[in-house]
Amino acid sequence: MAVIQGGSIIESLRLAGFVVQPEANVYIVDPSVTAFTLQNAIDLCVAGNGDFIVCLPGGQTVTSTVTADCSGVTIIAAHRGMSPFANGEFFAILADGAFTDGPVMTISAPTTIIGMGFASRDTGGLFFAGAALLIGGAADANPFGAWIKGCRFPKWGLDNRIGISVEGSSNCMIEECDFEGVGSAFDAGIYVQGATQNLVIRNNHFRQCTAAVQLGAFAGGGPHLMMDRNIVEDGLIMDTQANTATGFITDNFSELAAGSSYDDVVGTITGQGMKIAGNHYTET
Repeated sequence: MAVIQGGSIIESLRLAGFVVQPEANVYIVDPSVTAFTLQNAIDLCVAGNGDFIVCLPGGQTVTSTVTADCSGVTIIAAHRGMSPFANGEFFAILADGAFTDGPVMTISAPTTIIGMGFASRDTGGLFFAGAALLIGGAADANPFGAWIKGCRFPKWGLDNRIGISVEGSSNCMIEECDFEGVGSAFDAGIYVQGATQNLVIRNNHFRQCTAAVQLGAFAGGGPHLMMDRNIVEDGLIMDTQANTATGFITDNFSELAAGSSYDDVVGTITGQGMKIAGNHYTET
């Protein structure tokens, strides 16, 4: 275990724009040290303390779901100058070959995750079972304000069908992430359903995803989803599955024609509650 409360790493976090409170703990997770795992570090954090967990390069193979259940924790990869496209190679939380029945991480309290990779082997058919990362999902879990930034979700030909699933969460943001159906396509980069409110999905890159975002059934009037400035190389910008939802789809880039970028015609999707304007489609 490594915990540092001062010195150069604190200064580096401050220079990166993070406010590190004097009482905050900073835990270092080195994947080569198997006696101190990411879950061990999360379990040591103090709720509301603003603690940091810095993950050094190296894949972290897990045999059960890592649970981010301590509010106010920031988990950040020590990039050492690497592009976010490398995150899955050098900072991945990867399911063990025998771990096929759950996401590699579940967020059930307000958490920030920056620069990590997530790869699951889940064979389950439920929305959360097929995801690499689950935000919310349990009746008592509302990770208000969870923030996922600069992370990578590669499928790598494994059995998981979804990059991130979101349910029962509010005021969350997913940005600057890469969703890659490497080896075989994801059903969806991001799947959203349930009592979800005020979700922002922006500046992400979706490649080899049947749909960048797929919607399930919603409770409480819909997600108020803002989806903007995403690049969708192949696949739909959104698959509503005919579900009623509220939100705005704007300024996204699709390699498909306007009439082929959604699961239905724009007029129908607008009638279901999603407003669509100012997007960019293939040129002919």
